[in-house]
Amino acid sequence: MSTNLLHLFLVSVFTFKLWGLTTAAPFDTVLTEADIGSFSDIAFAGSYDNSSDPQISGCKSFPGDNDWPTETTWTQFNNSIDGGLLKPIPPAAVCYDGPYYDATKCSTLVRSASSTHFYLDHPLAVLTEWPQGSTCVASLNPVGNCTQGGFPTYVVNVSTIKQVQAAVNFARNRNIRLVIK
Repeated sequence: MSTNLLHLFLVSVFTFKLWGLTTAAPFDTVLTEADIGSFSDIAFAGSYDNSSDPQISGCKSFPGDNDWPTETTWTQFNNSIDGGLLKPIPPAAVCYDGPYYDATKCSTLVRSASSTHFYLDHPLAVLTEWPQGSTCVASLNPVGNCTQGGFPTYVVNVSTIKQVQAAVNFARNRNIRLVIK
């Protein structure tokens, strides 16, 4: 039971990585009312009407909760950020029996997992395993199974200020935990 609770608690992490984001902000790279249009989930604070949403509690929304965004909402969000939404699997899934198993990729992962570059370059991984709950550890001889655990369910690969603004607004308006990598 506690494993399931940990999985539900940590799986909702919403991460985005600032890949090559420039500091210049030309007008066409910032989020405007025209970009928001009828998709109020990416509206700026103060202009988001959450009266039709379930009561927002002090806790963040998790997959399976009534207020967790639907697949349609995620698709609409992805469209609003020019296709930057990713739904990656844990990197070590290639080491475990299942649909992602690949011995060659696992061997490469185990060799490169000790490199800081692996963690910096992979959109899902962080420099230490503890926030991920050690639920999918890279190993040539893994024990157990690989689960999403503390890995984010969704990742936004941003390259513009507009995408950063939309991602932060979406996380705030939908009451989703946000982690910036």
